[in-house]
Amino acid sequence: MKYIVNIVFVFWITNNIICQEIKFFNQRPLKNIFLGIAGDGGLASINHEKLHLLSFKLMISNRVGLGLSQDYSFTAPENYYVAIPSNISFCFGRRRLLFELGFGSTVFLNINKPFYEFSFYPIIGYRFQPLTKNKLFIKIFASLPNKLNSDNMSIASSKVLFIPLGINIGKSF
Repeated sequence: MKYIVNIVFVFWITNNIICQEIKFFNQRPLKNIFLGIAGDGGLASINHEKLHLLSFKLMISNRVGLGLSQDYSFTAPENYYVAIPSNISFCFGRRRLLFELGFGSTVFLNINKPFYEFSFYPIIGYRFQPLTKNKLFIKIFASLPNKLNSDNMSIASSKVLFIPLGINIGKSF
């Protein structure tokens, strides 16, 4: 009987310690909504991001957005595009400042013609992710589009304006 009481006591203590740790860990906001300026969403995009906490130092981030872009000509653009960016990335760091590595893709739908273009690219960035809800979220990143030469699978030969550097500013909730 003494062993059973000791085992139950050890499980109870362990459970209380783990629950306190998880309670603190789960206070970080798990969603971001933000405005993307330049970068993989074209000229501007509105995005929603979901964070999956793996540990205190590692998170997985996945996002989807909707943006607008145009071709290279700023004075008289011929084509306008609806951009649908999405990505998945790993965020490394201890508290608010996180380093980010991942992969993204953007589908550019041509508004004037029934035509689309697709781009796949790596992402490297740095983010300020708040620890409490309703705070400012900022991310600065670089994404370089692929150079494949197959039809519709690359923007290497197209005239889509793809700016490799971008900034995201929004709110965590």
